[in-house]
Amino acid sequence: MAVHQGRYPELDACRGIAIVMMIIFHFFVDLVFLGIPGPDPFAGFLRGFGLCTAILFVGIAGVSANIKISKTPDLSDQILSFFRRGVFLLLIGFGITLVTWWILNGHGFVVFGILHLIGVSLILAPFLHRLGYYGIVCAAILLLISYSGILPSGPLWMAWSGMYPTSFYSVDYTPLIPWLSVFLIGLSLGNYFYSKNSSGYLNHFHDSVWMTTLSYLGKKSLLIYLIHQPILITLLILLSGKSIV
Repeated sequence: MAVHQGRYPELDACRGIAIVMMIIFHFFVDLVFLGIPGPDPFAGFLRGFGLCTAILFVGIAGVSANIKISKTPDLSDQILSFFRRGVFLLLIGFGITLVTWWILNGHGFVVFGILHLIGVSLILAPFLHRLGYYGIVCAAILLLISYSGILPSGPLWMAWSGMYPTSFYSVDYTPLIPWLSVFLIGLSLGNYFYSKNSSGYLNHFHDSVWMTTLSYLGKKSLLIYLIHQPILITLLILLSGKSIV
């Protein structure tokens, strides 16, 4: 494998796959939102499909964070760079919170969604990276805490942690417990597969049409994330005659 200085097409392609999966999942969510008959996206296969989509997004963020850290030896530079990116994503996330609160009339709006999660994870990344492979142990502990049911309920402002009111519901909810575990696993995978800051995975696919297309979608993942729902909902309204009101 050669030392790689630019983007990693295989990671962009994985983001592209996650983007396609997200659009498919949100299509079925929007059917429910508009009252159009369709399969339940919150049960069975589609629920698992949605979870896999979120896991892919967060895991890739962890892998990418590891690569960036390996290219930035100075800790203070790491902290500043990741803080800026993390705050940027958090601001967008808070914007989504406000928009969904308004559209959904305060019921089920995004409190701590995937952008909030990735934003906080990136801010913590320079410190989490220093855990090395112990990050896997920490990830296992977070998963154990979450699925053991020992977390108590809490006020809405604690929802970021995994503690929330008993009547809580959100259309996009990825709290630090357990979702930070996915980011930690991504960091460890990045350390394993890109320990020498090299690229060579899927090299023979780099020039294929599907790889190029997926990589392009991956490079534009944030933009697509922000615009795909308004586009989907508008198209469904036009085709079905339904209304948000």
